[in-house]
Amino acid sequence: MEPEAGPAPPGMPDPADIAQRVARGQKLFIPLDADMPSATAIARTLRAALPPHVTVFAVPGTSRGGRGLTVLQLLTDAEAAAVRPALDHLVAEFRQVAGALVALMLAGTSPQGDPDGEYPETVQFRGGTWDLEPHGEHCRFEGPDGEVVEASIYSPDTIDPYFLLLYAETTSGHRTVTDACVEGFHDMCRLLELAG
Repeated sequence: MEPEAGPAPPGMPDPADIAQRVARGQKLFIPLDADMPSATAIARTLRAALPPHVTVFAVPGTSRGGRGLTVLQLLTDAEAAAVRPALDHLVAEFRQVAGALVALMLAGTSPQGDPDGEYPETVQFRGGTWDLEPHGEHCRFEGPDGEVVEASIYSPDTIDPYFLLLYAETTSGHRTVTDACVEGFHDMCRLLELAG
């Protein structure tokens, strides 16, 4: 859902200036002398005024600096369209692997198949031993070569942008997607949003 443009909150930077200053792979930080609710309102208003491939979010003060805005230039529609076939392949592979790993985990629970039972510490998959770290409704599976699949136990075909990017980064064959995700999680969110 796109944010709605409203009146410019006090202290809001000029959107045209921001659009010229932000660059792909170069975070732009804009310090603000505003409380967090005001900084969030400014970020929301700026997002509505900037192109859809530019995102803005408020950040609280840190030890390195005060409160402000972070501006990122994400993938354009055309760049995302070029990556779409590789993204579709990644999503299909992730769903297949996550589903298989969760099924193996559930088959090894005590009592067998009980998603609330006691999980095994490892499962055998594709000729290797995968370690399991269940936590809440998710499980982190780590393969023998460092592959990581973080999946929902109850719905392993669910796609989470962070988990999908982590899988792409720790497995082979997904360089088109990982190279496109210059802004990491934020680019992956945009790819998935545009993919529908």
